[in-house]
Amino acid sequence: MNAKRLLLSLAITVLSAAPAVAQDWPTKPVRILVGFSPGGAADLVGRILQKAMSERLGQPVVVENRTGASGLLATAEVVRATPDGHTLGVIVSTHASSPAIQPNMPFDPVRDVAAVALIGKIPLVIGVHSGVKAQTLQELIALAKSTPGGMNYATAGAGLAHHFAGELFKRQANIVLIHTPYRGAGPMMAAMMGAEIPIGVAAVPTIRQNVESGRLRALAVTSARRAPNMPTVPTVAESGFPGFDISEWYGVVTTAGTPPAIVGRINQEINKIMATPEMTRWVQDNAIIRDQSSAAEFAAFIRSEITKLGQIARDANIKVE
Repeated sequence: MNAKRLLLSLAITVLSAAPAVAQDWPTKPVRILVGFSPGGAADLVGRILQKAMSERLGQPVVVENRTGASGLLATAEVVRATPDGHTLGVIVSTHASSPAIQPNMPFDPVRDVAAVALIGKIPLVIGVHSGVKAQTLQELIALAKSTPGGMNYATAGAGLAHHFAGELFKRQANIVLIHTPYRGAGPMMAAMMGAEIPIGVAAVPTIRQNVESGRLRALAVTSARRAPNMPTVPTVAESGFPGFDISEWYGVVTTAGTPPAIVGRINQEINKIMATPEMTRWVQDNAIIRDQSSAAEFAAFIRSEITKLGQIARDANIKVE
């Protein structure tokens, strides 16, 4: 009986201490590691959080860019950090696609990180140069089927969500599309604008202005819901492919083993930041689809994305040299 009382007492002590641990965080500067170059979308997410968290938390928050391996180098540094919530990482959808295409992952994308918060999803657009004689996705499919050898399509890089969306679409449509990866969104847009390549898969913020100018035409968005600032463009699912849902997404993780109370506190802070009027406008301006989520919900989302993208990679034999 004494032993049972002792265990109960210890459990109560631990549970009562958890809120205090979370309340004390942060006790020193917070690092936000970003695996991509300054100026990109992931870097922008990190710097937005940096500014807001610095103001809210009363501790310095610094962004450090650790570029390479589609963001994996930065996340690997988060994995090695002390599990106290003072090292955060901005991850993107390549966190879920890399296990299927990277032969030597430096960490386990589920076991070795603690999911904190999903920032949001950016729909992708299947678009064409204005000279392409296709006004709808079904017309593009018919055109591809009538073109000897198929057609080329561009993305901002191999292994990105854009690549997976293109490969899934061509398999479901049963057409020949040849992937042409460019070194970033800028070169890809230049190639499409110059009619160097007829088809492209690009994020809404990347392609929207050129669609509005009439130089490119948006045929469908790849997310489950229509893009907030391109509401007249149907989804791929609405265009004859039920269940089609691939987006570029951004989220925050920290080191595995970080106390759940601290993870929950960081999640709350990020969700409060994202709910401010300034951030609401930023979300709308960038066509971000955002559903507030808990840390556990984000962890479940990561697992589901790994499963989904892994299956697409196997079916389409996606490899990155």
